[in-house]
Amino acid sequence: MGQILSLFNVGKNNPNILVDSSDKDDAAVYKINDNQCLVMTVDFFPPNVDSPYSYGEIAASNSMSDIYAMGVDPIIGLNIAAFPKTFPKKIIKEILNGSKSKCDEAGLNILGGHTIYDSEPKYGIAAIGITECKKIITNSNANEQEAIILTKPLGTGIINNLIMNEKLESNNALIIDSIESMAMLNKYAKDIMLEYNASSCVDITGYGLIGHIYNIALNSEISCTLYTDSLPIINNLERYIESNISSGTKLNMEFADSKIKNFKNLNNKEKIILSDAQTSGGLLFTVKKSDAKNVINDLISTNHQQASIIGETSKLDNNEFIKFG
Repeated sequence: MGQILSLFNVGKNNPNILVDSSDKDDAAVYKINDNQCLVMTVDFFPPNVDSPYSYGEIAASNSMSDIYAMGVDPIIGLNIAAFPKTFPKKIIKEILNGSKSKCDEAGLNILGGHTIYDSEPKYGIAAIGITECKKIITNSNANEQEAIILTKPLGTGIINNLIMNEKLESNNALIIDSIESMAMLNKYAKDIMLEYNASSCVDITGYGLIGHIYNIALNSEISCTLYTDSLPIINNLERYIESNISSGTKLNMEFADSKIKNFKNLNNKEKIILSDAQTSGGLLFTVKKSDAKNVINDLISTNHQQASIIGETSKLDNNEFIKFG
């Protein structure tokens, strides 16, 4: 997919394009004048939970997350939807009501959209934010000797796979906790990140924690040491970690094994958690070490109960972008 998208990497030919897909960042950035930039993203996917309302909440939160990761609030958006011709309108309404609840919470105005018929339902949002260009946070500016913060627990990919294979009842506490995490907007974590002048940020999605932290390290030309014992996972997930590994997670593990020297030395559960392909995951950002504990306290006060300091940055040595401690 990266090779296909590279056909559209036009940033080098247009000085107003500050970030495009070649940066492997969360959203595209376009300078509209000397001070202001547009931040744009799009995301959509098939239902990953049984509740149509919850699916709408998760899809909307996930679609806005890329913009929050750049330190920006989404302000307008367009719905993108695909539904079977026979899909009940009652369910479509529930999906859109779930989405609307999150759009209202975010202050995002949906101006329209586009719907097609498809055999598999899909829903998402194309979202736009606007901000001062100098305030945009990217995945390329982490500094040495900073703390690495993760705002949400890992494991949603494992749970989504369990749901898909009907291995959990819909009222299982794991599903309830996972839905709550995926539906939570990254808006409040973004506000805290800005308050403490985070140097870099990504949101954790399909590439898993390991893929996203690798891009921060690579693009910032630093080393990131991860504390594997400090990685937050959804409560009571431990027994299921090795039971359901998605194809996306397997690809992430293969990538990490090819790029990261000591990845093969981790145990299997650590590899899976680090590589788990998340849906609507948390923000991963870097801040001064002296601020890290205050950041965690503030995150916990905004209901990010499992926010954690998961590592630290250092000077790049021997091209070891990721280390484990």
